[in-house]
Amino acid sequence: MSAARLLLPSAAVKILVVLAAVQAIRSVLPLEFDAYVLYFMGFDAFRRGAFEAIWLYGAATSAFVHGGWAHLGANAFWLVVMSAQLRPHLYGARYFAFFLVTAAAGALAHAILNWGQSQLLIGSSGVVFGFLGAGAHVLLRGHDGVSRPSLRDYAQYMLLMMIMNVGYALLSGGNISWEAHAGGFFAGILFYPLLRRRRPSPS
Repeated sequence: MSAARLLLPSAAVKILVVLAAVQAIRSVLPLEFDAYVLYFMGFDAFRRGAFEAIWLYGAATSAFVHGGWAHLGANAFWLVVMSAQLRPHLYGARYFAFFLVTAAAGALAHAILNWGQSQLLIGSSGVVFGFLGAGAHVLLRGHDGVSRPSLRDYAQYMLLMMIMNVGYALLSGGNISWEAHAGGFFAGILFYPLLRRRRPSPS
């Protein structure tokens, strides 16, 4: 892979710095204060056994807190890989919007598919799957490696990603939300064409 393909949009770098800063601050906080950070930044719309709209903001903020450096490192790795691939088309405010939309979509998908259950959701893996969803528009090619992918190519890609998603969740012993991954993934497929910046047509 060339050096140019490894470059990141500045928006991605800023988000990665924020993610690392949040984790660094949490690592030095007393446990009782860190619990407050998780409580107010994590996502759980059913904290008292019933849906409360006041906690919906956590669908976005939950992407900025992680379960430790290893959790953050895994998500950051895939954010770097996929952000580099999407750099020509997704940067600046559009990148921030895509990050927040896929984060919220993943968290809300988890809440809808586990309606009524009080479960604290943290991490940006829904965003990672959102970028993998966007990858369907950038990385896929037809069987000859050049032509545009067919609907069958897209369907096979989505099926493969969802098999990997569910398998990964099962191997985690229930500690990973396949629902959030799926929500972020399909939000990425749907919203990337709306947010990407198209190259000017040659005159």
